[in-house]
Amino acid sequence: MQLRNKFALSCLSVFIAASAAACSVSSTPEDIEDVGSESLAAGGVGVCNQADPYEKNNKRSKATELAYNGIYFEPADPEYSWSEDIGSAYTIVSASICKKDQDWYFVSTSDLPYTPGWLSIRAQAAGASHCAMMEVSEEGGETYTVGYDPPAGPQNTIQIDVYSAGTLQLLASAQSNIGRIFLDTYNGPLDQDLYLRVHGPKEAHYGYNLSVVVQTDAFEDECEL
Repeated sequence: MQLRNKFALSCLSVFIAASAAACSVSSTPEDIEDVGSESLAAGGVGVCNQADPYEKNNKRSKATELAYNGIYFEPADPEYSWSEDIGSAYTIVSASICKKDQDWYFVSTSDLPYTPGWLSIRAQAAGASHCAMMEVSEEGGETYTVGYDPPAGPQNTIQIDVYSAGTLQLLASAQSNIGRIFLDTYNGPLDQDLYLRVHGPKEAHYGYNLSVVVQTDAFEDECEL
């Protein structure tokens, strides 16, 4: 039973998010003027969205609290000494970054029914696909390309910083100049609530999708072939 549920949770985590590389960056940033809902009315690639429902969240004090789309929890079986709690919660966001903009989000982790041990964040900006663009070969020698990588540049650069809500300690950060972020970390504390900061250079201008998964343990890379 425990193995079957762990496999099911692994599949859920693979669908929403799994492993990648994180790097460290600067300390808590200064607040900047929010132009997120003052710019272009149309959404999509290369355009910020006036109807972004999360604005105005340009300051940590105005961070938008994200509700979980789903929570899975399988408590440890007391009959087996090796049994452990298995849990995963996820939330999904579709928002936008306009020039000289930044977005702050608050993710509650302290009231989950399990102790978080792993955080997975995925972001696709400026039309980037979830997994990297690659060439696939079929039997018979035919090849085709799957996925999409936006042109590298400041306009498509996205950075995500993760802070402890209690201490404002920077726990993890990742940046990409082609609009795709895979950020995984076990750096803690992860069970004392989190702030996420999504931003880019002053030229950054795009719609983006963001998924956050808070779980008990790591699972396989969903983009690994």
